[in-house]
Amino acid sequence: MRVYGESFIGEKFVSHIWDGGHFAKDALRAKDGRKIEVISRGQWNYDSGADFRNAEIKVGDQVQKGDVEIHVRYSHWRVHHHDVNPRYNSTILHVVMWDDGIKLLTRKQNGELIPTLILCDYLDSSIGKLWKTIEGGEEEPSPCRTKAETMTLQSIGKVLDRAGMDRFARKTKVFGDRLQEIGEDQLLYEGIMEALGYSKNKKPFLELARKVPLENLMGQPPKKIQAILFGVAGLLPSQSYGQVTSDEETEEYVSKIEALWKPSSSQFKSQRMSEEQWEFFRTRPENFPTRRISGISYIISNSKNGNGSESLLSMFLPSFEEGDKVSRSLRKILMPRASGYWTNHYTFGGRDHREKTFLIGHSRAADIVINVILPVVSAYARRLRNEELQQAVTAVYTKHARLQDNKITRYLAGQIFSNREECSSVVNSAMRQQGLIHIYRSFCTAGDCRNCPLTGTNM
Repeated sequence: MRVYGESFIGEKFVSHIWDGGHFAKDALRAKDGRKIEVISRGQWNYDSGADFRNAEIKVGDQVQKGDVEIHVRYSHWRVHHHDVNPRYNSTILHVVMWDDGIKLLTRKQNGELIPTLILCDYLDSSIGKLWKTIEGGEEEPSPCRTKAETMTLQSIGKVLDRAGMDRFARKTKVFGDRLQEIGEDQLLYEGIMEALGYSKNKKPFLELARKVPLENLMGQPPKKIQAILFGVAGLLPSQSYGQVTSDEETEEYVSKIEALWKPSSSQFKSQRMSEEQWEFFRTRPENFPTRRISGISYIISNSKNGNGSESLLSMFLPSFEEGDKVSRSLRKILMPRASGYWTNHYTFGGRDHREKTFLIGHSRAADIVINVILPVVSAYARRLRNEELQQAVTAVYTKHARLQDNKITRYLAGQIFSNREECSSVVNSAMRQQGLIHIYRSFCTAGDCRNCPLTGTNM
């Protein structure tokens, strides 16, 4: 069924309608006829999973808290494979612009059914007017923008500095608590692995790091490390349901890896993961789990301290004695050069691509420095009461250049600043970007504008 206006309507536009509450709130009914009351629409989600998190919806007589997924058409739930993706099991409402006549139930991976709201039946204005309001930028300014307009750019910068330090302190505390349980090397290994998963594969990478402790990998050459990690991850060609493209280079590499995995397969038999846990769909090839695993294999293989014995943390510590070059030195460790099969492949048997120099790129390495290396070393320095190292870590953090923006920093910066020039002049460091993330996660996701350092009365 074709609907007028569908050609220019996208999911982002529908999300803005939902987020702005541009619908008749007192008359809502689900596709199955049940009355719907929107207590809280939730907050934008910029990670994997449903579009809005922490919503509160009353369906019939039952109040539920969870996620809301937005689509243009009713059938897109199935088209986008949410019915087989466990990341959407927290969804409590499916919101779509149009019912395209496909008679399928909105069922989650765990088998539960969720109600669907057809927005076009309840819009508080015509689509044309809503388009002009949303796409033309005529919506009311956000509370962040309203308050920011009364502040100097310097004041906003100070707020972000404090928030950035708060986020760093919290990360240090979390890592410090974990450090007591598992030790610094395993802690650092888990942190790097989780960060390599980016947004879509964080959980499986962390699970893999815990199923294959670092002590099982230290001292091994890269291919052996790759074999064990691929094998436990369930990503080896022999474990795959799909057909791997065969060519001479792939056959030679796979033969070696499978042979290296075989002696370890019985040791990790109870730890094996499944291929379905890993997300390749809509993931940039550079971020494919296969390529990230090859990257960590070289980092672990290179991990030696000054005495030649293996220690992951000790590989990073000398960098803190290099003055202004600390950040560059830390990134270099996290950017192993590609070698062999993975110089021109993203997956087993995948099409050859142009050779890449590094298995982990500059921007990902910088993210890991800020979000993992520095807080872990900070926690380690605190445990040893090493004030000099602690000061060195803080200096690197406060002076680190801004990172590549992500969805959260772009979103919140857009809520605060009226133009790009203002944003660039204020959000000019990684610490201030971290401040944006801290404010978003601590206040925006909870709808707590009153206590937010940017909008509240307690500034």
